[in-house]
Amino acid sequence: MNQYFHHLHKLLVVGLLLLSFNMYASDEFKTITTADDTEIDIRIFSAKGNKLLIGFACDQGSSVAEEKTSQSLAKDGIEVWMPDMLSAYMLPKVRSSLADIPTDGLIKIIQEAKKTKKQIYLVASGPDTGLILRAVVDWEKAHAREDELLGGAILMFPRLNKGKPEPGKPPEYHDAVGKTKLPLMVLEGERTPNRWGIGHLTSSLKKGGSTVYAKLIPDVRGYFFKRNDPNVPEDLVTSQLSGLVKASLFFLGKAHK
Repeated sequence: MNQYFHHLHKLLVVGLLLLSFNMYASDEFKTITTADDTEIDIRIFSAKGNKLLIGFACDQGSSVAEEKTSQSLAKDGIEVWMPDMLSAYMLPKVRSSLADIPTDGLIKIIQEAKKTKKQIYLVASGPDTGLILRAVVDWEKAHAREDELLGGAILMFPRLNKGKPEPGKPPEYHDAVGKTKLPLMVLEGERTPNRWGIGHLTSSLKKGGSTVYAKLIPDVRGYFFKRNDPNVPEDLVTSQLSGLVKASLFFLGKAHK
């Protein structure tokens, strides 16, 4: 009898794990191959609307908040593609790896997304925002006649400094900052020291001709949806992350009118 209940318990655990996986599973997977034969896996949350969001870096199943948000956005008609860039280039999951990712992978994904005939937007958080800006700069150089294809980018708590800020000196940003005219939305947590530099960053991003919006999210820290110790406001904002993204897309859409 004990063996029977032990076996039943194992079946229930497996069933719950499968259910949990299916709750956050994307509709489909796509693999694209770059010119140097790098294969990039993309999780796709398909939707019937006319907007497509590329970003929320896929993290081999551990990006729970991003996946829930992508599902919610898809239900509201916004398609989401989550590329696994680090795995594609066999890089460790550390900040320094992002500088080693060439932009041609993301550009290839944009070209593939173009086939959907949808308005394409980009989203990234933290240091991932640097890769997006580099890719956009290279895209604009090669696709000057396709300006309207990209609708804009959402930069969530961007970390774009080249090094640690020095007291009394203006921050030095990555080279891609201020080199694009793509409309940008900058979102930063109110409870982070980076909030004090948001005005300087916004001004620097505008130098390339971008329309830049900047919003502080009340009562949250940076990386709020990636934290292991979220406070109540951070839990609340994370649960409403899809609404925050939709509001950002609304503002970015105004830049084209």
